[in-house]
Amino acid sequence: MHSFCFSLPLAARSLLCAFSCIVLTASCAYSPSTTLPETDTQALQKAKSVDATSQITTSWWKVFEVAELAPVMKSLESQNLTLNQAEQRVKRAQFLLAQVNAGDVPTITARTSGRSGRDLDSGRSSHSTSGGLGLSYDADIWGTREAQQRSRQLGIDTAQYQFTDALLDTQALFINTLLEQISLQSRLSIAMQNVEISEALLNLVQIRFEEGDTSGIEVSQQRNTLISAQSEVLRLSNSLTLNERALAVLLGNESMQFNTPEQKALLSLSLTDFSLPEVAPILSAEVLKQRPDVQLAIAQFKQADLAFYEASVAGLPGMSLSADIGVSDLLDLAQGWTLGAAVSSAATLFDGGRLEAAEKAAKMDVALAILQYQQTVLSAIEALLNSQTNLVFNQQNYRYALASLENNQQLYRLADIRYKAGDTDFLNLLNAQRSFFSARQSVISNYQAVLSSVIATYRESAGADITSP
Repeated sequence: MHSFCFSLPLAARSLLCAFSCIVLTASCAYSPSTTLPETDTQALQKAKSVDATSQITTSWWKVFEVAELAPVMKSLESQNLTLNQAEQRVKRAQFLLAQVNAGDVPTITARTSGRSGRDLDSGRSSHSTSGGLGLSYDADIWGTREAQQRSRQLGIDTAQYQFTDALLDTQALFINTLLEQISLQSRLSIAMQNVEISEALLNLVQIRFEEGDTSGIEVSQQRNTLISAQSEVLRLSNSLTLNERALAVLLGNESMQFNTPEQKALLSLSLTDFSLPEVAPILSAEVLKQRPDVQLAIAQFKQADLAFYEASVAGLPGMSLSADIGVSDLLDLAQGWTLGAAVSSAATLFDGGRLEAAEKAAKMDVALAILQYQQTVLSAIEALLNSQTNLVFNQQNYRYALASLENNQQLYRLADIRYKAGDTDFLNLLNAQRSFFSARQSVISNYQAVLSSVIATYRESAGADITSP
């Protein structure tokens, strides 16, 4: 009976000695080198502000109180290709973190080999086999791996912020495109009514011309009005087709059409089915802080700072630990065993300034990240304030459009009565007709503008609850 050529206690002591070095040397860790400057947000605090009552939400569109939106918005989130890409980037970032985390545990490898040979002179044959197990570990002496792990975790956060930002953008784009579709349908209906009115008026003018009560100029003028109305119908019909395709693309519909009952139900809505929420006149800085683009800029700054730390310790000596056990003959495991352990360390003494230049470049990246953060916050404040300003403007403009419609409707009715009675000329009636048609279109466009301004305000507020209490 054969015996082993080494003792197990010796192997255990060797491995224990090697890996105890990790505890003794891994005492350094990453700490931030700088912090972001405070941002002046007094532009958002000129009056008593209203704090956001919720964090980022992607269901802000419920403020319009349109039940038909719910199933389609759910489909939008799951079927939109841009959002699908953003979601995959989040998963990819998670895999990158798992890859770095794997460095916390030793790597175990196995090896086997076999060889057969024959001496041509003597005719003798020889056979040999060997095998072994190896274990290696890179000690994180300077906290480099910890910094990489933090950076990868920030990579997940960054991808998630990008997904949220893309989702808010896509939701706003879809609802705006839907409003445009509904608006086009309403304007097309008015344009078709205008064609009917223009045809009836042309027939009336033609009769009066044949009776000698008007001139051929008035007939030509009304015919031009009819042609213009027909051209408007054609333009709006074309825009409807193009806009529906845009909606279908957002929903990932390869048919380029609304092809489900839930989607088609949206096309039966009118603009007035969308409720107008009361948005707070002044918003607080808390609304600004929760924007995904601001959070993204913060995460990118932290990543730059981590990269700077990694560059600053890149030339310092590291430590690699390894151990292996092997056997020289796999067919005779009773003998031929070997055990080894090793510790190695290396430091860069001279590299022509490569590491120093890399450290300076990383430090510059930190400075650039700070500037990018400041620019992001500044742009966010501008966008938030502009959305509120435009909302107030469009609300007032809509009131003017309603007043104009009422006035032009009365003007057209009176002009039509007087023309038929022979008390006014055709030019007055023609101008009244055009003004009335334009006023009807203006009311639709202005109400759509108000709704779009509400969407913009909620989008710039990252979907926070910004309704007035």
